[in-house]
Amino acid sequence: MKFTILEPDEFTKFEQQHPVGNFFQSVARSELRRKMGFDTYLVGVKEKAKVLAAALLVVHDNEAWIQIGPILDYDNQALLDFFLDEVKKFAKEHQFVKLEIFPPIVLSTRNQDGSDIERFDRTSIFETFKKHGFTHEGFTTEIENKANRWMFIKDLADIKDIRSAELTMNSSTRKKLHKTRRELDVHVLSDKKELKEWILALRDSDNRNGVQTRQVKYFEDLWDSFGDNAVFVEARRKDNGELVSSEVDVFHPNEMVAFIAGTVEKNKHFNGSTAIKGWNIEECLRRGYTRLNLYGMKGIFSADNPLLYFKSGLGGYTEEYIGGFRLILNRRKLLQNKIRRRIKRIHK
Repeated sequence: MKFTILEPDEFTKFEQQHPVGNFFQSVARSELRRKMGFDTYLVGVKEKAKVLAAALLVVHDNEAWIQIGPILDYDNQALLDFFLDEVKKFAKEHQFVKLEIFPPIVLSTRNQDGSDIERFDRTSIFETFKKHGFTHEGFTTEIENKANRWMFIKDLADIKDIRSAELTMNSSTRKKLHKTRRELDVHVLSDKKELKEWILALRDSDNRNGVQTRQVKYFEDLWDSFGDNAVFVEARRKDNGELVSSEVDVFHPNEMVAFIAGTVEKNKHFNGSTAIKGWNIEECLRRGYTRLNLYGMKGIFSADNPLLYFKSGLGGYTEEYIGGFRLILNRRKLLQNKIRRRIKRIHK
């Protein structure tokens, strides 16, 4: 086996055909990150001409991470050991100060109340990372910037059309969906110029949640990097054309991901997000997708988690991922990075 830099074409062919392949581990994601000012590396393991593992390594301030990767067979212990050994060597050679890995491994699936549907024994994976010097970052419950540990999934395998999909929703969500069909139009953007208004719904939602919205340029770059695999959707009132909700969805061979969304504050009562989720389901069915990933949320199963309440109304289950593993390579320089970023925030 050989650890190497992969060509974009061979990286794409491998990750798109792999069961745990995902859009975070893609050449398009690498292109987007580079436009954002990050360094990226398409690394992998090959045996002769055959690719056995692939990972998008993202680097900022000499801190590196693999988001929802690497893509490989985690039951192949020899391969996992080899990859971890070699990626550590790679990180040290490039003088990275920290390496984080967030494997695409599900720890449990949960019902709306948080009870287990199924729990998986991942002891060997925890032990393997520990053996290689990594520390587990904990069983976090908050929404994470680098890699969410909790995602909500709508299984469409046995659903043939939107009517049968509605039967899997709760009565409140069905009523809202029917109401949105009378009051809203769902529109797919065809021109990047439309993003300047489309983004307003995201800003309103982010303001409510106390977070800063990415600039329009990020979404323009996402549009260019992912091409037809990124679809920008909005819901508008039929009576006056006002924007209600916006969302960007990313299509990968393994799933459709409802990536980033928001709703205009004054139009919340029109349930634009529900209208777009109806569009999500119909578009997945049209394209032959059986897995709709409604993406990240808090791992808190109570009334204090409105996002869980909303997504659960559509019918589905929560996936809990194994979480992140951290390897500190230069503690002194890592601390200097933290101090520099803290000073930068203070002076903003």
